[in-house]
Amino acid sequence: MNAFRIMLGALVFLSFGVIEANAIDQSICDSGTKVVLYPSGSLRSCVLKDSFHLKEMDCSGQNPISFYEDGQIETCVLSERTTISGQTCRQFGSISFYPDGKFKSCVKED
Repeated sequence: MNAFRIMLGALVFLSFGVIEANAIDQSICDSGTKVVLYPSGSLRSCVLKDSFHLKEMDCSGQNPISFYEDGQIETCVLSERTTISGQTCRQFGSISFYPDGKFKSCVKED
């Protein structure tokens, strides 16, 4: 019965949006590498264990990724050549975003 109450409580929280929807779970991080969290417990940075699809791009596994406290991506290393906001960004180059999620910069394709 207690397990049922816990599950029901979790569903109520999710239904009303109390749990932040865009928080990134640290399970994306490579085990054995440093994981940095904000005081709130949300993921700040780590090394990805696998490629990670986010927005209109794929971040490369075995490379660093960082997030703003609200879960928006700050920086990562691209796993493939990507065009964002009219800029063609190099495969395995870094890309960064402003806190509002807008494209900031990347390593441009030659």
